[in-house]
Amino acid sequence: MRPNALPPHPTATYVLPRWKVVYVSVPKAACTSMKWLVAELQGEDGERFARSLSREVSRAMCIHRRDMWQRTPMLHELSGEELARIAPANGWFVFAVVRHPSARLFSAWQSKFLLREPYWAQELGGASWFPRVPACTEEVVEDFGRFVRALEHERDERVAGNRHFLPQFDLVRPDLVAYTRIYATREIPELLEELEAHLRRQGWEGALKPRRANETPLEPVAALFDGEVAAAVRRLYGRDLEAFGYEDVVPDVLEPSGQYPDRAFAEIQRLVERSERIGDLALRAQALRRARKETRRRRARQPRPSPVPPASPLRRAVRRVQRKLG
Repeated sequence: MRPNALPPHPTATYVLPRWKVVYVSVPKAACTSMKWLVAELQGEDGERFARSLSREVSRAMCIHRRDMWQRTPMLHELSGEELARIAPANGWFVFAVVRHPSARLFSAWQSKFLLREPYWAQELGGASWFPRVPACTEEVVEDFGRFVRALEHERDERVAGNRHFLPQFDLVRPDLVAYTRIYATREIPELLEELEAHLRRQGWEGALKPRRANETPLEPVAALFDGEVAAAVRRLYGRDLEAFGYEDVVPDVLEPSGQYPDRAFAEIQRLVERSERIGDLALRAQALRRARKETRRRRARQPRPSPVPPASPLRRAVRRVQRKLG
């Protein structure tokens, strides 16, 4: 690898020097499971992630706080000499995982907006396209369509420039980075088999058991991708469709009935309420931490009182007599 030919987002890269592995993460493409797998291979402290005061809505999601990682460097932290050694030709396993662009887009919209993740609800809850808490399939379809049209035409950088909504081609840069292989999510069983074989060649013993991390209750329905929305998705993510071999804009995996059951909307309501409560508590905890830091700074700036000199033997004797008399 070369310093000027790396994936553009430093925190998305995970280097496992002992095992000669590099993982480049793509949000909403099995990245929670993959990051936990990497963390376990690296011996990261799993409990440390849960101590984060971020507004992540589950302990598993705290794995995305890159500042909590202690043992796993990023590609951008390595020297040119170290980077030069990282290549499949030198026995390194360099991989990424991608997902059908439409399925990934729906998953990101669902988790960030429909389920009201605290950060996103605070930042964008007033946007004209922000979805309602739905009561029927038709409302999900309408609100997703409104979002896709806004994503194409309004180009709000808080959304369009966020890694969850950027094209995957721009995140992994297969035109710059020499990968062992870029896997589709449907190929994860092959990934685990090939990664495990590579690890064994490096002296690793064990079995890869990735965590399941299903963050969203709704599978896509075909109605989400009507003519107008499908055309917008193709314009937004056409390079992904072509580069990673997806012919149809409609995802492969769909809700077979085409309609969401009532229990799905009850679950959405529950998850929204959970997100709101977690957001409340996280903001309160962050405020308390800031107040504590400010108190420490103020105390550090205050002049220290002059030390009281020790009493002389005569003064101590006088005090003892006074206590006895009085």
